[in-house]
Amino acid sequence: MYILGNIFSDVFASFLNALGYLLAVFYSVIPSAGIAIILLTMLLRLIVYPLTAKQAKSMLSMQQAQPEIKKLQAKYKDDKQKLNEEMMAFYKENQINPFGGCLPLLLQMPIFISLYRLLNDIPKHLPQTGRFSAFYNEICIPAGVNTCNAKPKPIYKLPFFNNGTFDLHLSAGSGHDSIMAALPYWGLVALVVVTAFYQQKQTMRFQTQVNAQMQMVGKIMPLFFAFISINIPAGVVLYFFVSNLWQIGQQEVVYRKIGTPNGEPVGKKAKAAAIEAKSREATALPEIESGGKSPGGPGKTASGGSKQAPKASGQDPNRARKRKRKK
Repeated sequence: MYILGNIFSDVFASFLNALGYLLAVFYSVIPSAGIAIILLTMLLRLIVYPLTAKQAKSMLSMQQAQPEIKKLQAKYKDDKQKLNEEMMAFYKENQINPFGGCLPLLLQMPIFISLYRLLNDIPKHLPQTGRFSAFYNEICIPAGVNTCNAKPKPIYKLPFFNNGTFDLHLSAGSGHDSIMAALPYWGLVALVVVTAFYQQKQTMRFQTQVNAQMQMVGKIMPLFFAFISINIPAGVVLYFFVSNLWQIGQQEVVYRKIGTPNGEPVGKKAKAAAIEAKSREATALPEIESGGKSPGGPGKTASGGSKQAPKASGQDPNRARKRKRKK
């Protein structure tokens, strides 16, 4: 076990060094710690996209199958064994993995833990020499003295922008000099909560049968994120915020390209509705022009021929007939 522990520790440290190297690369392109963290987050989300897309599809399949699952539960409510057999057969027939939404979430946990560890001791994992050492030099040697080697604890700042006051190494719960100094940290926590709430609302948007437990989880999770975001480095909170925005965009793509819990993709539904509206409009046009009557309507005889309208002579036809009779 000791050897396995050392191997895991070495692999984890190498992963942290790789993340630090990527941050240094992004910083060399745009010299901003905040932008570097945003770019790193987007890269990591892009790498795990196949997993998160699979998770989204699996959750969507489960939501679409809920009406049929409820029917099976009602049918075999007194026979649990038969219910389990029918459920497994149903999943297999419809190619649904009931646990498909859990595994990708578990695989993303190491990323969160790694970023937390990285931003808690970032100088240790940045390249200190070579082409991409600018990031290390900026935070550790701002005035020619390497403060990251200070004992017993390294002294450094991780400003969002160079020479800025928004230190991503600190948290919202850290002791700040003033309300204005603490405002960006609490604002970032608020953005995480708002995007998390919107994400849950987006997930429930097309569900006709909403599970009460899922509703409760949807309300608790944003508050849970708020709670943990107060005491972790703002750089990790920034990762949460960007990840939420990415997830919102990805979910919208899934709804438009793959489908919604109700069935058809949003884009296809809108397109079908537009085609149907145009079809109704085209059908209604001849009826409006013909006065809305049957094919033998105004201007037509019973046999379908044209009926001649009286010529406009400026006289009343009835008065003309009376004069003729008098003569």
